[in-house]
Amino acid sequence: SGAYLSNLSIRSNAGSGPQTLIVGVSVGGTGTSGTKNILIRGVGPTLSAFGLTGVLADPQPTVYNGQTTAASNDNWSATATPVATQRSVGAFALTPGSKDAALIGAGVPAGSYSVQITVVGGTTGHALAELYDLTPASSFTATTPRLNNISARTQVGTGGDILITGFNVSGTGTRRLLIRAVGPTLAAFGVTGTLADPQLAVYSGQTVVASNNDWNA
Repeated sequence: SGAYLSNLSIRSNAGSGPQTLIVGVSVGGTGTSGTKNILIRGVGPTLSAFGLTGVLADPQPTVYNGQTTAASNDNWSATATPVATQRSVGAFALTPGSKDAALIGAGVPAGSYSVQITVVGGTTGHALAELYDLTPASSFTATTPRLNNISARTQVGTGGDILITGFNVSGTGTRRLLIRAVGPTLAAFGVTGTLADPQLAVYSGQTVVASNNDWNA
């Protein structure tokens, strides 16, 4: 089946209004067919177990297909999103009874989607948006729909406000990826307060494997 993206995550500051964490994802790919099952999580309170402070108290993810709401969740349940299902794709355990959010998108057709992480109660804090491919590795083939790309639009800075994106490459062989950090060009789309000079670094564990400041053609 070759190499493929099996999970994608964004850790950033999140809130409501202009501080809404917006994550875009594309499902499908050339030569693929059928639908895909995806686990989507908006994690806030459980991040405290990893030593992170100032976490989002009550994240609520909503999935959109265009302008249409496809799914949403406020406060996960082990009935709708079984712990065993989450564990099977390597997702860390959520604190039982927490106000973290999780949902399963079953039979998702090919297309582009956005996940908006907002907060119940109007506060702000650090949140983690996660998407996991629920296709078992043993049944992944060249025609299986893939998680093609992920994008995040959020407030970014330094220190605790660094935007952290995680991804996992599964399967066999290698996968060529294009990674971009866009700030100034967002102004062309009417976005104000853009990051003046974004710089990105790709890590494998603690090792920097690639970095860029100012792209060139």
